[in-house]
Amino acid sequence: MTRVQGKNAEWDDARTLASRCLPPLGQINCSIVEGIGHALVHDFASLSDVPPAHTAMMDGYAVCGPAPWPIVGQVHAGQNSAIIETGQALRVSTGAHIPSNTLRVIPQESAVVEDGIVTGFVADGNVRKSHIRLPGDEAKKGNIIARAGTLITPVVAGLLSTIGHDVVDVYDQPTIDVIVTGDELIRSGAARPGAIRDSLSMQIPSWITWANARVGSVHVIHDSQRALEKQISASRANIIIVTGGSAHGARDYARPVLAELEAELIVDQIKVKPGHPTILAGLPTHQIVANLPGNPLAACVAFMTVVDPLIYALTGRKPRVLNSAPLATPTTSDRTRVIPVTLGNGVATPTEFGGSAMLRGLAQADSFAVVEPGIDIVTCRLLPVPWILP
Repeated sequence: MTRVQGKNAEWDDARTLASRCLPPLGQINCSIVEGIGHALVHDFASLSDVPPAHTAMMDGYAVCGPAPWPIVGQVHAGQNSAIIETGQALRVSTGAHIPSNTLRVIPQESAVVEDGIVTGFVADGNVRKSHIRLPGDEAKKGNIIARAGTLITPVVAGLLSTIGHDVVDVYDQPTIDVIVTGDELIRSGAARPGAIRDSLSMQIPSWITWANARVGSVHVIHDSQRALEKQISASRANIIIVTGGSAHGARDYARPVLAELEAELIVDQIKVKPGHPTILAGLPTHQIVANLPGNPLAACVAFMTVVDPLIYALTGRKPRVLNSAPLATPTTSDRTRVIPVTLGNGVATPTEFGGSAMLRGLAQADSFAVVEPGIDIVTCRLLPVPWILP
């Protein structure tokens, strides 16, 4: 293996190194719906004013000039705007495009109508253009509405459609293979001495999907250097996640396998608890191996530490920004800690059962709290858990 870029790296440094492993993947042109979950390659501007015309915000009557207003017609959403003169009214529905000389829309429930004439309205203000959306009040033609790197969520997809687009240029998503290792792992039945349930092969694919990447293959293998090397060599995925075998024990085979494959160690251990024995390596094939600890909580922390920023970079997104919050309990540590917490009234409270091999505390968590090393630290940064929308 070539030299290590990040040996026993600080937590933030490990995330930075992960985000710089590879440039963004290739671009694809697709429909807006197909682009959901992908990031935009370019800025997108509005192709028209939104809305494109004066628009009724209520069911009621569009009136022009002073009362009374004889009702001379009607216009509904999807119809061309009718014409009214001073002293006239049109019956309108919500969303209808109305004449530009409309003084106001009188809501149906506020209007006083006698013999086809709107004679007035129940006092609800007399503001010009009341209950009217003006052309371009949401977007003017040419306004940049969605910036390059924006993730297309369902709402963003709807917005892109609203401003007139049909197709988008987006970055492709990486494919990720998963290799879970461990002689002690069983796939069914209760744990017993010498055997524990495999919980990671069912979790990690959902983490990958949450992070807007594609799941390739998932394999559970015994602790074997030959089996691990064979499985990694057979992968054609952009990223290969391996769990277990990343420490320095007699049956930890990650380093010998990576050396045999002539990998470059990008991150070799991280100053974080849990998740210290994490490896990030680049293969000569331009694939990335992310070797996470085998303990479930530690594996999740490591995923969010190195895999999440790597996916962000490959899909053309800017690094995730972490918000701050106060901690319910001061924390002292000689290294960064990533703790499952619940959030109440803006305060991060650590869950019970937070050991690196435990899932019970993580199952209750709303977020991770990233706590800097130091004495009696009272604030943290919030890192999403990989099943709650960021």
